[in-house]
Amino acid sequence: MNNAIILPGKPKKERYLDPTQPKPHEANWLPWLADQLEQRGVPTVVVAMPRPYEPIYEDWCRTFEALAVGVGTIIIGHSAGAGFIIRWLSEHPEISIAQLILIAPWHDSHHEYGKEFFDYVIDAGLAQRVSRITIVNSIDDGQSIQDSVVLLRQEIPGINYVELQGYGHFMLGNAMSTTMFPRILEEIETQNPTWQ
Repeated sequence: MNNAIILPGKPKKERYLDPTQPKPHEANWLPWLADQLEQRGVPTVVVAMPRPYEPIYEDWCRTFEALAVGVGTIIIGHSAGAGFIIRWLSEHPEISIAQLILIAPWHDSHHEYGKEFFDYVIDAGLAQRVSRITIVNSIDDGQSIQDSVVLLRQEIPGINYVELQGYGHFMLGNAMSTTMFPRILEEIETQNPTWQ
């Protein structure tokens, strides 16, 4: 049976600690996408990572590894969540999954936030263990995201690429004006045409 895991990115600390703001796993298009997948019979988890504003790789691993991950799993990662899952899959060559969607993937190749979280070698054979890998990028996102997209496309042969404009970093208040994100659902449905 398929399942889906949605990995949010890294918020600013002030925003995360602001009680009037939703947490990353409760914000933007993530709850909408989870609901859409659940309606299609796919059990879905939007992961609440520990201290996401100061990510520690080992802590994120413990949280992620408590979830069921296997050949029927669809993983959607946004920003640092996408960077995390690339590292985790690169370090676990025994794991195969159904689909990986990287939305505005952030790899921090300039080490803005320290080296530890992204200090690893990307597995060039990753595409052989995932039925379909797709990067979704908005060309009006920041330079660090554009650099990450270039790096991932170079390092992972066979990766699919969807280029959009006007979505910024795929967050409300950052070019997006709605919590619905049908383009991501369409990308998932390319692997699961019977859902349509």
